[in-house]
Amino acid sequence: MSTIFFYWDIKPQKDKEYMDFIFNDYLPSMARVGITVTDGWLKVAGEGAQIIALGESEDYATANTAMQSREFRAAETRLMQFVENYSKHLAHRDIKSEEH
Repeated sequence: MSTIFFYWDIKPQKDKEYMDFIFNDYLPSMARVGITVTDGWLKVAGEGAQIIALGESEDYATANTAMQSREFRAAETRLMQFVENYSKHLAHRDIKSEEH
């Protein structure tokens, strides 16, 4: 399993358009390239990114290929109409849980 951390701030006066875009365009685009956005947080106070989103993919190679795809890059370009201070980080995740 691999995890992609996404960080950004919503541009002023773009809240409604941003929400429409996220649910109707961005999330379906991510799913089509093999990234499942599992969590998202909106920070209301303090330093750092206003939005933190967590995407997961089957493995590192799949995530890396998805992030290189034309559809992923196009979704990022469309996202930039609504956000600023965008960044992302792809991380390996090798967590094994034990049942008790």
